[in-house]
Amino acid sequence: MIQLALLLFGAGFLRRNAYLLALIGLLWAALGLVILIDGLDGVRYFPLTLFGAVLLAESIVTLLVASNSDGAQRTVLAFKGGAFLLLAVLVLFGGTVSNFLLALVFGLTYFALGIFQIASAWVVRYDGWRKSLLIGAAQVAFGILMFQPYPTNYVGTASAFIGVTMLAAGINTLRVAVWARRLRHDCAMFNLTAPAELRLPSSASGQADNGPAAAPGHADALTIHVWTPEGSAKNTTVPRPVFNRYIAAVDVNGVISTGHAALEMVPNIYISLYPAVDIDRSPSEFFNLLKAGKENDVPGTYQPDYATESKAWCPSTRQVTFTSYNRDGLLAFWRKYRAEPVYNLTRRNCSSSVSYALESALDGVLARHSRNWLHVLRTLLMPELWIAAQVRRRAQIMAWTPGLTLDYCRALRAVVHPVDRPWFKRLVRALQRNAISSRT
Repeated sequence: MIQLALLLFGAGFLRRNAYLLALIGLLWAALGLVILIDGLDGVRYFPLTLFGAVLLAESIVTLLVASNSDGAQRTVLAFKGGAFLLLAVLVLFGGTVSNFLLALVFGLTYFALGIFQIASAWVVRYDGWRKSLLIGAAQVAFGILMFQPYPTNYVGTASAFIGVTMLAAGINTLRVAVWARRLRHDCAMFNLTAPAELRLPSSASGQADNGPAAAPGHADALTIHVWTPEGSAKNTTVPRPVFNRYIAAVDVNGVISTGHAALEMVPNIYISLYPAVDIDRSPSEFFNLLKAGKENDVPGTYQPDYATESKAWCPSTRQVTFTSYNRDGLLAFWRKYRAEPVYNLTRRNCSSSVSYALESALDGVLARHSRNWLHVLRTLLMPELWIAAQVRRRAQIMAWTPGLTLDYCRALRAVVHPVDRPWFKRLVRALQRNAISSRT
């Protein structure tokens, strides 16, 4: 999440605060290590009850905000709030049974996440998959350790979990700060988050320390077009909610629809990538096709514009519009990207093209607010930023799909163009509505 926030605030913000970021990362990692050791030595000093109370408050706030949200945002926030509520109750109740249940929940969570990451890395073989494989193995190992009663008979479970989580976050923050020290003055912040093959040369983004080259509110709006698998199917689809939303939809005649995504900036840019030749999608070749290596690259082709594409197929199902963006950053990305018309089912498809193009367009989009620490803090606390980070992480270890791209764009739009009622005002409104309903 910290990398995504830094992308929005820009390279100037990162350079100005590199030492502060390093200090925060160091202190956070040190505190995590202390809490971890505290949970393993049998004598706990960490105020677990206070932590449980904070977690309980966080879960209630998240659930109330979720009740005033829509679509996938509601689902993600409701899941997060419900999980935090369960953990808060177990922490506050304490006792042998609660400690064992905490160990079971934490252990299963880390074990499942680790297995998923290992499987994704092994099957897809995306950039840096070996490192991802090791991280997944570490998650599995930590999950197994959570199941073990040694050395504190589950008393230190919560402290160990908190400590390891904080230690990992602190180390990641330190890595970003070290990278910032090597960041050239004319280097795009987009290079921090993008895959190596998509990184822009110095001075390419046109970004200054005070903000993006294109002023916010540019007349040429940036539009993300998404054809969802269900929405682009010609006939009624078989009801499979999650699979239809994020993978593919199958209609009553057995025809598969995977959806599509495109980015439009009138009149200069239309990014809509297709394979120039049909890809063999037979079951025998399925797992080989999922590999992100260059052996699965095929010639790609770009559609000329939205009018041509929609007329030949159908209008897009969903549209997400940005009026504040880094025009020069997007142009630099498009110049580099279109120079290599290549399509890869998992590494370089229509959805990944749109998602990374949007990131280049949002490089430094909030730079004008980067000296206002109240605005920075408010942005970091936005639930939509957390949602965007989770969606991005899932897509990076699997593959970008139109459904994930749609959720990602919606979440980022809520951060860049916040609604008139931010999350804390929505919370107050939800509390008022619940109070009125309880009186009636």
